Amino acid sequence: MAEQNKSNLWLIGGVVVVVLVVIYWFVSSGTEPAATEPPAAPAASSESAPADDGAVSVEPPAEPAAPAEPATPSTN
Repeated sequence: MAEQNKSNLWLIGGVVVVVLVVIYWFVSSGTEPAATEPPAAPAASSESAPADDGAVSVEPPAEPAAPAEPATPSTN
């Protein structure tokens, strides 16, 4: 009977280890790959900016509003 108990103990220990490995595998798979890799420099475009085709309308700045006159206290 003692041999059966030792065998069961090893079986339970093996199952616990496998469960912990599976849990670690699921938890670690949720991390972003970019978190471990250094960020890459953005690719520079070799194309020049398009010429002004007149599609954008630029309006002159609005005239500033006249300042409000301060209220003068009335003397009674």
